[in-house]
Amino acid sequence: MNSSQTQPSSRLRVLIVGGVAAGASAAARARRLSEGAHITIIERGPDVSFANCGLPYHIGGEIADRSRLALHTPESLAELLNVEVRTRTEAVAIDARGRTLALRNLDTGAEETLSYDKLVLAPGAAPLRPPLPGIDNPAIHTLRSLQDMDRIKAAAASARSVLIVGGGFIGLEMVEQLRHLEKQVTLVETNDQVLPQVDAEIAGPIASTLRTHDVELVLGDAAESFAPGKSPAGDAVVTRLKSGREITADMVILSIGVKPENALASAAGLELGARGAIKVNQWMQTSDPDIYAAGDVVEGADRIFGGAMHLALGGPANRQGRVIADHIFLGPEKAHPYPGHIGTAIVRVFDMAAGVTGWTEKRLRQAGTAFESTIVTDHQHAGYYPGATPLTIKLLWSPADGRLLGAQAFGADGVDKRLDVLATALAGRMSIDELAQLELAYAPPFGSARDVVNTAAFTAQNQRDGLVKIVPKITADRHLIDVRPQAVASIDPLPDSTNIPFSDLRSRLGELDAGKKYAVTCSLGKTSYFAARILMQHGFDVVSVAGGLKMSRPVESEKTQPQPATAAPVSKDGSLPEDARIVESLDCTGMSCPGPLLQLKSRMETLASGAELHVTASDPGFAHDVRAFCRSANHELLGVSSGKGIISARIRKTAGASISAPATSSPQATARRKGATVVVFSGEMDKVMASLVIANGAAALGGKVTMFFTFWGLNALRRERPVQVPGKKSLLDRMFSWMLPRGLSRLPLSKMNFGGAGRAMMKHQMATKNLPNLAGLLGSAKMSGVRFVACTMSMEAMGIQPEELIDGVEFGGVADYLDSAELSGTNLFA
Repeated sequence: MNSSQTQPSSRLRVLIVGGVAAGASAAARARRLSEGAHITIIERGPDVSFANCGLPYHIGGEIADRSRLALHTPESLAELLNVEVRTRTEAVAIDARGRTLALRNLDTGAEETLSYDKLVLAPGAAPLRPPLPGIDNPAIHTLRSLQDMDRIKAAAASARSVLIVGGGFIGLEMVEQLRHLEKQVTLVETNDQVLPQVDAEIAGPIASTLRTHDVELVLGDAAESFAPGKSPAGDAVVTRLKSGREITADMVILSIGVKPENALASAAGLELGARGAIKVNQWMQTSDPDIYAAGDVVEGADRIFGGAMHLALGGPANRQGRVIADHIFLGPEKAHPYPGHIGTAIVRVFDMAAGVTGWTEKRLRQAGTAFESTIVTDHQHAGYYPGATPLTIKLLWSPADGRLLGAQAFGADGVDKRLDVLATALAGRMSIDELAQLELAYAPPFGSARDVVNTAAFTAQNQRDGLVKIVPKITADRHLIDVRPQAVASIDPLPDSTNIPFSDLRSRLGELDAGKKYAVTCSLGKTSYFAARILMQHGFDVVSVAGGLKMSRPVESEKTQPQPATAAPVSKDGSLPEDARIVESLDCTGMSCPGPLLQLKSRMETLASGAELHVTASDPGFAHDVRAFCRSANHELLGVSSGKGIISARIRKTAGASISAPATSSPQATARRKGATVVVFSGEMDKVMASLVIANGAAALGGKVTMFFTFWGLNALRRERPVQVPGKKSLLDRMFSWMLPRGLSRLPLSKMNFGGAGRAMMKHQMATKNLPNLAGLLGSAKMSGVRFVACTMSMEAMGIQPEELIDGVEFGGVADYLDSAELSGTNLFA
């Protein structure tokens, strides 16, 4: 025991400031260890024990009964533990020398002082609410307590639109739940990706999932101020972003992080960490040995490298409370110290889940720590067993000894199981060699004989042993070889690549130049590894693209396109209506790309004309592939939907359809085409205006319109105000930014510009005669559903980053343009 303890533990006076996870856990364990101790819990709010991690799910209706979140009332907790519970009571000041705590009753204002032998601080952390103009608007919410939850739930009942600021774990949970309530949701995140706690390869599929569920993402931007406004639902909040954009929403939810509730500890002179959290040792003692702290308010140790770490999670808080009680009542001889944080967290985003344990690549780079990484995708259980879906794992390890440093996972099923395995491996300081030989539970419904965790470790071993060099993305310095089957590559071609199917690679080695550098890619990365091994052993300088096209060129999950009037409706959960006339079905779940596409092509060749096929697949790219397949083969796509990682499609075979058939053989194409594809090459005001006039007209006739902006035409899409972009631009890239016009208002006329005077005259003429202006035409085109596609090759050549373009722009290449041109039947060039 500590020298300051002057009486037997059975009569100790223990004061606990804060309930919920850490405080309630300390109290419960303390009572189990000592029936005689006097234990008092002091809680500033009205609730002493509630499930704060469940708050978003009551707002969205998944947890219907509010009372299930209140784990204990003050009365039930007092009765269960035989403790004194004081709610609506604030701890005002600590007298460490006299070992007393001053309290104030928030209802009556009465003050008193209690003596303690041991004091436990567990006040938690408060949501960040930065001092921005207008931040006190009552329609701007944060979520910490049951009362916060009630206010948000009540406000959401009448709201139509919600802006969520912050795309971390809580922000994503709120996005999901508010979309369940059918609210229009916009998510603003300061970083250039959602869920900044993971690396970009994992964040990309999360963003795709969000967009699939009609969530508008605004990345690389931040709230600057708030002001009252109006919306169709009534009073609203206008949020101005640093980029200058304004977003009007009926309510705003801030989810930008938390700060430790350290005021009491700071005033008492307890030592704080760099970020304001209370410093503690392995027994959770503060700089005063009679004062302990736990939960979101403390700075613990990083279990992997040993440095300081602040982690606001419920699991560690519960375990820390137990450590405190054990140290007080059992002493260091029998108590078990808190070993530090690993940082394991998971979030569900609609049908998918993503999580992290240990260190990420971003953190390792910032710390200057050497590491290696790999990323693999495999099925969560045996591919031949129904319902197999892809699961992606990223591993990071030390090149010195192979020790695992961190891991991340994403998928529809099995993410939690793999994260738990990897967190255990981190706790055990296991290496990739030990991970490769880990024996995990296997039966076809649960896993594979070689689990995806083993596969990831095998891949890491291959990299370490020099059997393959893996790069994170496709780079311009290497000639790209696409080893997917020809049937797949022809439907979804990869620009600037040579398609040599893996099965033909050995017989076509003579087509390759031994003096060139090559990169090989496939759909998921496995076949490209096999191809790289062949090429390396034949003397070629070759690398394999990590994760294949799934990771280097993530497929954006497409929303269901408008269906023909005869098409049966498709339900949101991925099932098809019972009365849908399905003649045959094809189960491609468990197959990796290109398996589903090849199976579909084969089945459609034997299907009778007019018959319908119901296809299910778990490959995430199948939603894109099936659309491209039907366009190429002129089959009628009746519907596409997804749920729980399974994509369902209904296709009707049309007479005479084939991959090589001309586009006009489609039944839909017999009618007059109304769409258009416009290549905007010019950056001149009058030519851009003419393009927008034509695009608006084509859209008004009900056509599908794509505007493809390339080279100088990209200037029409540039933001008029400079924005911060990730990384550092080269001198030439910066020169392009300085020399070229920024945005619509600065475009010159093709004739009579006269240094801008002619442009001003033209604008005056159009305003005087009530003619549409460029900004109005652009806005109308957006409202009409016109696609704005920026040529990525031209962007690279001119040093333009995606963040520099206006919102709503898509990014594509020649394949996108050619596909759009084939669909529209009308192609114009300006």
